Amino acid sequence: MSLLSGARPPHRPPAPSPAAPAPTARRGPLRWLPRGHALPELEWRRRHRWVCAVLLVHVVAVPLYALLWRMPVLESLAFGAVLALLLGVAQLDELRRHAAGDGDLPPRLPNRVRSCASSLGLVVASGFVVQISQGWTEAHFHFFVMVPVVALYEAWAPFTVAVGYVLFQHGIVGAVFPRVVFHNALAHDHPWYFAGVHAVLFAAACAGALTTWRLAEASRLRQEGLLAQMQHRATHDTLTGLPNRAALRARLEEALGADPHAEVSVLMIDLDRFKEVNDTLGHACGDDLLRQVATRLSTAIRGHDVLTRLGGDEFAVVLPGSGGADAHRVAERLRHALTGDLQVAGISVDVDASVGVATRRCAAAADRGDVAEEIENLLRRADIAMYTAKERGAGVAVYDPADDEHSSQRLSTLADLRTALQADDQLFLHYQTKVDAGTGAVHGVEALVRWRHPHRGLLAPFAFVPVAESTALAEPLTWKVLSLALRQVSAWSAMGHEVQVAVNVPPRCVQRRGFVETVLDHLAAAGVPSRQLRLEITEGTLLTDPAGTAEVLGRLRQAGVSISVDDFGTGFSSLSYLRSLPIDELKIDKSFVMGLDSPDPLARNADEVLVRSIVDLAHGLSLQVVAEGIENADVHRTVLDAGCDLAQGYHFSRPASAEDVTALLRERSRAALPD
Repeated sequence: MSLLSGARPPHRPPAPSPAAPAPTARRGPLRWLPRGHALPELEWRRRHRWVCAVLLVHVVAVPLYALLWRMPVLESLAFGAVLALLLGVAQLDELRRHAAGDGDLPPRLPNRVRSCASSLGLVVASGFVVQISQGWTEAHFHFFVMVPVVALYEAWAPFTVAVGYVLFQHGIVGAVFPRVVFHNALAHDHPWYFAGVHAVLFAAACAGALTTWRLAEASRLRQEGLLAQMQHRATHDTLTGLPNRAALRARLEEALGADPHAEVSVLMIDLDRFKEVNDTLGHACGDDLLRQVATRLSTAIRGHDVLTRLGGDEFAVVLPGSGGADAHRVAERLRHALTGDLQVAGISVDVDASVGVATRRCAAAADRGDVAEEIENLLRRADIAMYTAKERGAGVAVYDPADDEHSSQRLSTLADLRTALQADDQLFLHYQTKVDAGTGAVHGVEALVRWRHPHRGLLAPFAFVPVAESTALAEPLTWKVLSLALRQVSAWSAMGHEVQVAVNVPPRCVQRRGFVETVLDHLAAAGVPSRQLRLEITEGTLLTDPAGTAEVLGRLRQAGVSISVDDFGTGFSSLSYLRSLPIDELKIDKSFVMGLDSPDPLARNADEVLVRSIVDLAHGLSLQVVAEGIENADVHRTVLDAGCDLAQGYHFSRPASAEDVTALLRERSRAALPD
């Protein structure tokens, strides 16, 4: 049956909602004031510790200052006692946790009370300084210094408390006890006049602090919006607004990891003859059809199911808690939802789909316990079932091991790889250069493993690396690559070429005990300085165990090894860890860089905005940025204009043998020599 038939008025689904809508702007004369958005908890704690440290200095300094002015000892100590009391309130929860030896005790006081206590302590200290100095004009400057310190909280409660105390101290206290507040003899007769002058000056200091606060708040909100957009882009399809492959894997990991015995099914959906629409009506109409298909499929799934778009005309559905029979019924319902004409450019389009079904109970018992491997098995088996349905014209097909031609080859690959790891002539490395984006100077190389199989010939990494990384062979393969790479770096150093080599490390290795020690042992054995090694990890590594990963990377970085985050922009939610992780470099995923050469101007512009945003974010965190996947001069110019520091891709060099890279290094060395 043809996809194209009679004409009807076109129908368009609603556009997907933006990931992070901008906050509504305040109107009127107060629009320049800060909005009082709460700081992130970790940032608030960091600033609170700093403010309390300033207050602690005053707890000690103010009594000493009073003693220098020959005030009585008890009165001097009373000043410190008042400030210490306010500091104790501000630090009450920290003192409780320290006394109990438990860092997870729930807070007893809200942040607002603690920040008000510390802020009040600072301005009370200012009042004490003025009182001790007998109203000296210079002592009043202390208030002006404390205003920006209090504004660090970026909250109205502590700021209002501080300003209120200053008004009370200058107004009420100044009127009743003018000699305590104002040193000028004229002020003793006209205290309100002098209080007004001080109020004007203090208002100017407050205006400056509020302006700084407002600018900092606006910058933080823009950054949070950018992070939200990047996170949404990393987990959602830009065309349909549906979750993407990264979100699919995250949902599967959640469903499979929650209960090792729970049933989970995956449906793989592929539209039949979709190419006819693209070839006949163009890609814009094809995109319109995909949006309508996404809308119809969304109405046919259940509330806890997850519909995702994997790319092209391929969709997938995760069915938590569903077995084979239930998944088959959902698959039939999805196909039924697509029946009936869809309208594209005024033309009625009939859509058919092939659906493959794979359930967790299809997985072998040996696969259980390794969630990553289970995910790969489910997706692969659903894909096999989908192609079976398409070939047989069955509409829906459930995975059958008899249709799987890859299981035996996978086992054979693993067995052969074990042998290759023990041999000296099968696994070898190619190297791809990383160059300075502006000058083209070689900055380093990335080691890429190749396998000279005795029967299957030369194998590229995709033929065996993913299989190895999902098994226990991930570690010996990684150590083999690291050993070969460091041996070559040592050889280059002997020739007078200092080259930094990057080695990819899978999550399984980073999380193993003794990883840091093994890396350092390999460096020592090769006689290579740690500065010449860079380890590349993926965002998925950061998500598995953020705290443990940060500790491991911190030890490596302390030893001098550089750390790079590879494929940045495709992870699920690792952005919040960037501020605290000990990393040196972000490598923008090649899918975004290659998108800069897209024939679709909207898609090209979206990827360019994303690349520039990642560069700005990385530079703001003092990180170096590498754009990988550059294949032509136009893309090179774009990433250079965006501010990328380093570049990598076929436009500069393809992966080459060590001999070819050596020749390149010699050529660059000769070119650098003076005539």
